[in-house]
Amino acid sequence: MLLLRLLNRTALMKMMNLIKAALFVVIVVLTYFLVETISEPIRFEKEKAKRYAKVIERLKNIRTAQLAYRDVKGEFADDWDELLNVIKNDRLRFVKVEGNPDDSTDILAGIKYDTIYVPIIDTFFVGIDVDSLPLIPFAEPERFTINAGKVRKGNVDINVFEVVDSKPFDKRKVLKVGSMTDANFSGNWE
Repeated sequence: MLLLRLLNRTALMKMMNLIKAALFVVIVVLTYFLVETISEPIRFEKEKAKRYAKVIERLKNIRTAQLAYRDVKGEFADDWDELLNVIKNDRLRFVKVEGNPDDSTDILAGIKYDTIYVPIIDTFFVGIDVDSLPLIPFAEPERFTINAGKVRKGNVDINVFEVVDSKPFDKRKVLKVGSMTDANFSGNWE
């Protein structure tokens, strides 16, 4: 009888040790999942911030390109090839005025106008690969969606453009610059 009790007690101790080991494994696994549940959104936000900084930088360069295109062509580009061609090959006109056109003495003395033409690429895009402007950072070879047109405000047609990240990292926050419904050239991050 004593032997039976000892055997039961030994088996019971082994069983208790197995339960303790199983509970320890469960605790470790649950701790891992808890840490991951907290860490995953933090990692996502860090990666999102890194990616969106690059996308925003690219969208700002695209806005600059569109405004330079409008200065040359009188409207915005709705085609990447045309926009890049103008940026690479056309020039902006700058007029230097010597004298004050609002001052009658200068008007009598004569006001001099000197027009110079400066390549767009050398003015706004020094050190920037303009061929990469259409490409979405971290999603190459995907391209931004580009649109341009006119909206009517009162009796005036206003040129507008919109460039949208067609492959956003976070589908809840799609970055874009410009608007097809209003004369707004700012980005939705500003």
